[in-house]
Amino acid sequence: MKMSMGNMNTASSAAADAARQDNQTRRPEAPVRLIRGGNEDIAIGENSLLEGSFETQGSIFVDGAAVNADLRASQLSIGASGRVEGQASVLRAEIAGVFDGTLECSGEVILRSSSRIAGEVKCAKLVTHRGAVIDAQVRVIAESDEAEEKSQQGAVIAQAARESVIRPWTRRRFKRAIPVMSGAVLSLGLVGFGALIF
Repeated sequence: MKMSMGNMNTASSAAADAARQDNQTRRPEAPVRLIRGGNEDIAIGENSLLEGSFETQGSIFVDGAAVNADLRASQLSIGASGRVEGQASVLRAEIAGVFDGTLECSGEVILRSSSRIAGEVKCAKLVTHRGAVIDAQVRVIAESDEAEEKSQQGAVIAQAARESVIRPWTRRRFKRAIPVMSGAVLSLGLVGFGALIF
């Protein structure tokens, strides 16, 4: 009886070891994004077509299509199979698919080689990979450029103020003005004296 128990213990431990090894060798082929409660990310799947306004403090991942969209997020990521038609206002955007509309980005916009954009893009930085197709009006406005424009405007205002200030009296001006001033004083004094007498 001791032998059969020993064999059973050995067999069960061998099965457990085989199961452990099987779990260790099996790995998922693609990384899995876990969505937890309280997560503010929005994911539009590959076979999805959505329309409307989406706003989040997190990121918006588009692998499907968003048409007539109004997107507001901290980050917009359009996958190679993704398509967005409409407008988006984000802090950062990474586009590998299609974007057609108005994109306002306070940070950087990264256009991958498979991206196609049309419409209007306004951003602080633009990174374009070879192969990206751009059929859009692009305005790159950096914070340093805005600060430089303001400082240039301040310099123009200061220059205008310096030019409009009356220069202090010089000796030459003072010497020219003495006869005129003395004549004016003398004539005013005579007028005042005459007013007292008459």
